[in-house]
Parts: sequence; structure tokens; C-alpha cells
Amino acid sequence: MKSKKTKMILLGTVAVLIVLLIASNFIYITPNETLLYKAQQYVTYSKADWENYEENKRILANNPTSGNIQTEVAAVVSPDDIYSLDTSRVAPEVVASELEKIKKANFDRLVEAKIRPDHEDAQAALIRHTDGRLTDVIINQKINIKVGKCYDNPNTDGNYNCVSCMILLYNRDKKDWQEAPDGDNFLKPAYDFYQPSKGDIWEAKDLTMRIPFDYDLYKKFEGKE
Repeated sequence: MKSKKTKMILLGTVAVLIVLLIASNFIYITPNETLLYKAQQYVTYSKADWENYEENKRILANNPTSGNIQTEVAAVVSPDDIYSLDTSRVAPEVVASELEKIKKANFDRLVEAKIRPDHEDAQAALIRHTDGRLTDVIINQKINIKVGKCYDNPNTDGNYNCVSCMILLYNRDKKDWQEAPDGDNFLKPAYDFYQPSKGDIWEAKDLTMRIPFDYDLYKKFEGKE
């Protein structure tokens, strides 16, 4: 009987301690310290820990922070977001988003370029822009660059002129366009082409202006079955 009573007392004591332990984690002695944290400090801290603790308190006291600070998170926009997509070849959930981008792009304000690179000009410019990587694709994968409709781009960066155009990869063997080079896809679907001075050769750079997807270009070079 006595043993049973002792056991009950021990169980009761343990239960009370557990409740106190849990409660101590919600009892704040200071704005940043709970009773449980304080107890752990006294049990585990060495002299060096206490010195470091006091130093941190001093630094915080000298550099107070407002409790109302708000952190603004900027929306991350992918660089690829500037390229228009073929809405007939994307997932249904992407179509609505793409149509909204087209609506905001104000394509009706674009002016079709009268001075523009031809296929050979665009291909040569992209060979230089890719530091010769395109040469291997042209020779070994039998690919040529075809350029579509171009639009005047006011972002000339001090050059004589600048136009934005879609390009297409045309497979000479298959007599059809293909999505990307075999292996590493280092090409984009559209580029800016510019002439540093009047009559100069065309150079290429990354696209800086959103332009419509060139359906006519793809239709022109699609394989005929």
C-alpha cells in the first residue's frame, strides 16, 4: 500500500514538472527570453557563454530594431519571360498567361522594320554573338538560321539602328524547322540585330523588346509531307 502511494506521488510530481516545463516555454521574462530558455542558460552556460551573452545584449541595446519592419520581396521575373510563345504548342494553363502578356505588350504600336538583316546576315551575326558555337551546329547538324519579321527597336544603345526579330533553326537534311540544336540549347528564339554605323555589318545581341511570335516564319519553313 505504501509502495503504491509512493508511486502515485512520484507520478504526480513528474506530471507537475512536465506541465511546468511546457508552461515555462510560454512564460516570457524579457521580450525575447522565456523562463525555459533562462533555466537552460543557468544549467548549461560556461563563463565564456555568459560573457558572450552580455556582449550580445549590449550590442542589441545600442542598435534597437523596430518591431514594425516589413520586408518587401520583389517578384522574380525570368529573363526568358520576354520571349513570346506559340500558343498552339503550350500547355492550356500557360495559354491564358501568354495571352495576358500579349495584351499588355501593345504590339499594335510596333513598326515593321524597313532596314533589316537577311538570313545570311542574321546567321553571321549569331556566329559572332555565340563566339563560334553556332558554326559547329551549322556544319555538323546541318542547321541554318532563318530570320523572320523584324521590328524597329528604339533601344539602339548608340548604334545606327536596331531591330528585333524572331529566328528559326532550319534543318537542311529534313527540310523542316527544329526546336533547338541537338545537345546544348544555347540559342534563343529571338534577338536584337543592330548596325554600329550606316551600312555596317549586322551584329546580334540579346532581345530587349518583346515582339509577337512569328507564325508565318514557322509556316514558311515547315516540312511538306
